[in-house]
Amino acid sequence: MPVTQATALASDLALLPWDDEKLARAALTVTTALLAASPRVAWARHPPTTARPSTDCAHCASAPLATDVGIWWVDAAGLGEEKRLAQKLLRIARGLGYAPARVGIADAAITAYAATFRPPAAPPSHRRIARIVPSGTDAAFLAPYPLALLGLDEDLADTFHALGLRAVGQLATLEEGEVAARFGPAGLAAHRLARGLDARGPSTPRDDALPAVELDLGGAVAAAEPLLFVLRGSLATLGEALRAKGLAAREITLRLALDDGSSAERAVRPARPSSHADVLFDHCRAALENWSLPEPVVGLAVTAALTVPAAGEQGSLLAPRWADPAALDAAFDRIRGKEGLDAIAVPESRDGHLPEDAGAWKTGGHASPSGRPLAERGLQPAAAERELQLAAAERELQLDGAAAVATALRRLESPEAVRVRLGRAGLEAFKHGDTWHDIASWSGPERLAPRWWTTDAGPRDYYTARTRSGNCWLLFREANERAWFVEGWWD
Repeated sequence: MPVTQATALASDLALLPWDDEKLARAALTVTTALLAASPRVAWARHPPTTARPSTDCAHCASAPLATDVGIWWVDAAGLGEEKRLAQKLLRIARGLGYAPARVGIADAAITAYAATFRPPAAPPSHRRIARIVPSGTDAAFLAPYPLALLGLDEDLADTFHALGLRAVGQLATLEEGEVAARFGPAGLAAHRLARGLDARGPSTPRDDALPAVELDLGGAVAAAEPLLFVLRGSLATLGEALRAKGLAAREITLRLALDDGSSAERAVRPARPSSHADVLFDHCRAALENWSLPEPVVGLAVTAALTVPAAGEQGSLLAPRWADPAALDAAFDRIRGKEGLDAIAVPESRDGHLPEDAGAWKTGGHASPSGRPLAERGLQPAAAERELQLAAAERELQLDGAAAVATALRRLESPEAVRVRLGRAGLEAFKHGDTWHDIASWSGPERLAPRWWTTDAGPRDYYTARTRSGNCWLLFREANERAWFVEGWWD
């Protein structure tokens, strides 16, 4: 309302200057948060009646907040169930403190925007914070809305009004060639919007073979801190996209859109292919710190320019072929110093006929791979290191030795049922949870009877199965029964 009218209603009204910079910072926070829902997000900055995104998008979600500037375009293409996406957008808005957020999802951006408002025929009491327009029905959905939805300039709006055109559907029924001849490009653009033909959206579509995240910052950013904040969120989204495709980034392209309309681009190559956000962020941050830019940044895009299958073996601290014995012992000492002596456990072999009796985990002291504290054995540091190396080599030679694996059995709290596929050669695979494990080799059955004086359970037939991935599992089934269970695995 006009200031004079507002002052008449509230005499103590305080007039504050409009702060574009503060608004841009707040919008950047929202934009970054929305990246958790989609890799392509853009802040409209102004309502669609005055400014619209101008890039291509075949399927868009619009989430306007309470003010005219609170409009974001979120690309919804390929993100799964639309209802779930709408709920996720609303949760993000509520988490940021914008409780009255509304979401519209449709084929076209203009329809998604219209879906955030009460339909013209609906009663005033009608309230819906999320509306999904079925695909292919954009024109019918837009028909009852007023022409003001299309963002017409004043002259064109007056002309349409003089001709008796009040609703979007009335304009849509006119012949396209006639509209172009009488009202020019502006009239033709309005006519296309009225028919639900809107190619706008948050960004240009990306190549599915090259996972990418593009972000419009909504304003010029000259400081490094907010840019790094947005970069971290973008790389987290990129990492998720890479992992979903089973890829790791060998090279990242970092492209910055500058305030003068130009762009700057730089290639970032991690030391090893990775999809880990922290690793990618460290390399990209180093590139930004040494990057002299002539203008502030208004947009950011990160693209996995070169990817490789994420099938490389990851080094493990506890795997003998990876571990440096001296470094391993030093790492254990640091953990003990921080978490206590019981933070490190080593396997200890015991004599028992049941799997739960074949070994135990021992804590406390400075343990070596053999399970005995080095100090108790009277070894000097040099001899202790040699002992560690010999023990590691011995374990590598005993790949299939029962004594080598029985001491590190990881038993489940209770056996879990599994599906087993049997073939001509015996055990071929088993399904644990939602995953099938192909069996490379197996041994068994070994029939073991439980403690008859403590339980009424009958004997079990145990099988040891090594999968093609190298893991070793302990399976069993009750004697004379068909059901299979997994007891645990060897670490």
